[in-house]
Amino acid sequence: MLCLGIDLSSSSKRASTLAFINGGGRLDQMDAFKEYQELLSVLDSYRPDVVAIGAPLGLPLGLDCLEEDCPCTPVNNHKGRKGEVELARMGIGCFYTGKRSIIKNQIYRGVKFRKDLTQRGYEVIEVYPYATKIKVFGDGIPPKSRPESLVHLREHLPKLVPGTECYADELNHDKCDAVLTAYTGYLHLRGETDTLGIPEEWMISIPRLQR
Repeated sequence: MLCLGIDLSSSSKRASTLAFINGGGRLDQMDAFKEYQELLSVLDSYRPDVVAIGAPLGLPLGLDCLEEDCPCTPVNNHKGRKGEVELARMGIGCFYTGKRSIIKNQIYRGVKFRKDLTQRGYEVIEVYPYATKIKVFGDGIPPKSRPESLVHLREHLPKLVPGTECYADELNHDKCDAVLTAYTGYLHLRGETDTLGIPEEWMISIPRLQR
């Protein structure tokens, strides 16, 4: 069993981070890519059982795009996708997917990757790494904007995912998020995740168990 976690950047100008977790729950290696073809080469080499992507992979019902000058309109009576509303009800803040989203480019890229990878036969799940952090470490973790947040992750991630200690000195937030995303994929293959939202908007996978 092999799980690939992707911390997806908003464009190919900035590297996206990859983390591989094996069937024993151990971090095998970390890598990065910029162009989509680079990712496909990695996938062809490793053939992971699940590809977990840390970005929105679907649009709200009724939307064909996120362009404000397009007449397409969401049919929901709430902001964003249903899964994002459910996260908010759990006390987990997130960016709502919509025409005024500040992560529009990342959303477009995530949707494109998801459509192509599923057509290629890969199982693809959407992960929100911040939700994973809350579920496994509790809601007392320092905010990402504070320096102690990274200190906390460097201390606690190796206890959650053995092998992470090999990268301790180079762990930044992107790499931490990639590991957390891959870990959620690992839990998914073990049947230890819940899904939020509706399939038509693509569902969000989160850890089932509080650790």
